[in-house]
Amino acid sequence: MNSTGTKIFAGTTALVLACSASSLSAQPQDYSTGSPYPGAPTGPGSSHYYWNPFNDKLYLGFDIGAAFQQDITLSDSIGDSEKVTFGTGARLDCQLGYNFTPNWAAEVEVGLVISPVAQSYVLGTDFMSVDYTELPVMVNVLYTRPLGHHFSAYGGGGIGGVFSGYSNDFGGSTPTESAFGFQVMAGIKYVISDRWDFRVAYKFLGTTGHDVGSGYDSNGMPTEFRSDGNLTHSVLLVLTCKF
Repeated sequence: MNSTGTKIFAGTTALVLACSASSLSAQPQDYSTGSPYPGAPTGPGSSHYYWNPFNDKLYLGFDIGAAFQQDITLSDSIGDSEKVTFGTGARLDCQLGYNFTPNWAAEVEVGLVISPVAQSYVLGTDFMSVDYTELPVMVNVLYTRPLGHHFSAYGGGGIGGVFSGYSNDFGGSTPTESAFGFQVMAGIKYVISDRWDFRVAYKFLGTTGHDVGSGYDSNGMPTEFRSDGNLTHSVLLVLTCKF
């Protein structure tokens, strides 16, 4: 399995296990020995009325899908530049969120985007495979609008930081770089049950410019490389669980 496939498989496995763990922790508990909130029914069978501020409001989400990275310009300190193109990559994310109202929610999201570099002389794609990896850490706000009994439309945006770098199949890599990140998203949600829902989503992730690292210019002299900010479009399948 190549480096891209290994990273995607490892990331997917970790996030699926996290979702499974949350589902197990969300199973009904017996609180018969505790104290109910003021005004709750007492006596036999009253354990189900204990107040929980997170009940049906906290959720864990997982998404996976295709990522399409726009071309960027990579330049050095003497003014030489080239266009870097990308192939179709993959994105996966995990979100921990809270529904403040039936319409508004906020969430923390950690993701992984891996995009193969299709063409770059500077990065060496003529003789080796090169991947561009992004790790976005975002805070999102979402608004949901019901469309019927099971369907809803939603949209939102977020800001945060994106950690990124290039790596090749010989084990070489550029230094990990951090940049300001922003994203917008929209999708359709289908409610499977009181606990589970399924979504089809689009996300647009953008960053500010990057310091790619050191290298050599066309004259063979040491130089520093810098790139434009990255713009990534993703089409995703999302599964969320409330607990």
